[in-house]
Amino acid sequence: MNTSEQPNITIWIAARNEEDTILNCLRSIDKVHYPKEKLQVLIGNDQSEDQTKALVEDFIKDKSYFQLVDIQKVINNQCGKANVLANLYEHSTGKYFLICDADVTVNPDWIEGMIANFEADENIGHQVGITDIKGTNIWHHFQSIDWLHALTLLKIAADLKIPLTGLGNNSAVTRQAYEATGGYAKIPFSITEDFALFHEVVKNGFGFKNTINRKVFNQTLPMMNLKEFLHQRKRWMVGALQCPWWIVTLLFLQALLLPILAVVGFTYSWELAGTLWLIKWLNQSMTVLPTILKLRRFHLIKHLLLYEIYANCWQLTMILFYYSPVAVDWKGRIYR
Repeated sequence: MNTSEQPNITIWIAARNEEDTILNCLRSIDKVHYPKEKLQVLIGNDQSEDQTKALVEDFIKDKSYFQLVDIQKVINNQCGKANVLANLYEHSTGKYFLICDADVTVNPDWIEGMIANFEADENIGHQVGITDIKGTNIWHHFQSIDWLHALTLLKIAADLKIPLTGLGNNSAVTRQAYEATGGYAKIPFSITEDFALFHEVVKNGFGFKNTINRKVFNQTLPMMNLKEFLHQRKRWMVGALQCPWWIVTLLFLQALLLPILAVVGFTYSWELAGTLWLIKWLNQSMTVLPTILKLRRFHLIKHLLLYEIYANCWQLTMILFYYSPVAVDWKGRIYR
């Protein structure tokens, strides 16, 4: 396309106490291959208590297409990120809205990749990219495989026209689809705001796409400790348990694999239990391996065997933590 033909794009970033990550995110956006006169980047400062606001103000002072929005107004009883996005919409000029988090590093071709399906088919209202973890140790690599495996399954479901969920740190929605839903000004509050928006878009008759390629590949940061990790996964489960019953059943069977295999071993034979485990591991590895290869994340291949042990342990722990009375602590706010 000529520059004059390229659509206006608005990027939404919700930022709360992001002083350690926000500049890396903004620098990566500043390097995207897209005409700056067609680009609007809105950063919603969600009552940050650290230096987030000052850092953003200093970074954008000579970049007119960046805009910092202080979030003061509560829209539709929304809270957290959903309220930030509701406020940012009121300042948005783009034809398409791209959403990423403040701890995400976007690649230079991200915008081009994310809007390709919108430009090819005007019925597509929602687009999800692919994200993994920027990390250095084996726990970070396990989290990375976890993200890639889950997003590969979502891609398979989307190709089969099965709507499951969006992805809050690497997604896009057309203005037409967002406004058809009424946006977060009408959508009831959910701690999984990406899930809520995605399903409202689908309800309004729009198509959806999940894409796996290098253009839409972004990286986020790992959960650095067990508390952050458990609260992140508990929040995710709120959305997962709203999926179709057969998806929820498969998730629980996967989470309870170790107890199930123990029962099979004691009741029938350990050979059968071992065979079932091997089949599950092979299926899981063969599902995520093409994604790893396509994204050139070759260092993750050697961790696929130990990842199975990690996955079984955290999934079982997650079930227990989800049903515990502990409220979700996210960005310093408590959600029950």
